[in-house]
Amino acid sequence: MKKTLKNIVLVITLLIGIQVFAQQAPLYTQYYNNFSLINPAYTGSHGLFTATANIRSQWVGEPGSPETQTLSIHGPTGKNVGLGLSIVNDKVFVLNETHVYADFSYSIYPSETSTLAFGLKAGGSFLNVDLLELGIENDDLFSENINEFNPNIGVGAFYYTNRFYASLSTVNILQTKHYSKNSTVVSSASNEIIFYLSSGYVFNLSDDFKIRPSFMLRAVNNSPLSTDISASILWLDKLEFGISHRIDDSISGLFQIRITDNLKIGYTYDAITSENSNYNNGSHEFSIILNLGESNTNRKPPLYWMKRKIQK
Repeated sequence: MKKTLKNIVLVITLLIGIQVFAQQAPLYTQYYNNFSLINPAYTGSHGLFTATANIRSQWVGEPGSPETQTLSIHGPTGKNVGLGLSIVNDKVFVLNETHVYADFSYSIYPSETSTLAFGLKAGGSFLNVDLLELGIENDDLFSENINEFNPNIGVGAFYYTNRFYASLSTVNILQTKHYSKNSTVVSSASNEIIFYLSSGYVFNLSDDFKIRPSFMLRAVNNSPLSTDISASILWLDKLEFGISHRIDDSISGLFQIRITDNLKIGYTYDAITSENSNYNNGSHEFSIILNLGESNTNRKPPLYWMKRKIQK
């Protein structure tokens, strides 16, 4: 019985470790507000420095469910260069992980209205697993907590105009191990490289309304493809309503409002459509986006909007 309990807890711990890293990669419904976390090439694309704070409570009502807080800032430091910094904290059950990354981008201009940027992300993750909290006694596997630092790097490419964008990236080229101890069941677990592919377009419905369809694909070896399909209506570049569907997982309602030229807030609620819906009350996500200064360029991706008209 003791051996069975040990093996179950070990497997759960490993799965949690892999799940948390997948969120760092990151698993947000409001990916349009956190795009520099997904793709370092997005860094500096607003033409000004932007600070974003995000809080996500996933699977509300389920004990030990994931909670994520992020803080990021990025902006241009010259005509071609963008720099950024992000901090992501994930907590799931007994596992807590803090990711700190610096971003660099370099842009070229294929035409007067388009930009192609390349990015590099570098940093690492501080991992803490509080195994003592499990209360398993007289077992060497759970006699001390796990504290370690895992470095990593990511790369990306981002092409955009004021109406269209296409993005390809990965944030974890180095396949670091989260857990490694002798066991009759599992001796180690490592993170597979996660790839992101995303694209979207802005259509003018009238002088006052626009529609913004987009999609996000997340691909990782030995795991099902994760697909988000989203569409939102933008009114006067001030108010946005939308819906998003993560296939075989959830349906989400999206809302954003620009309070001032420099301040925007967003909220998303995910209603779980998978079997997990029996055990939780969905997920909540809040964002605050603050512009620091004024934009020095008209080359902004359609993911970003302020009180202005999209150029034809």
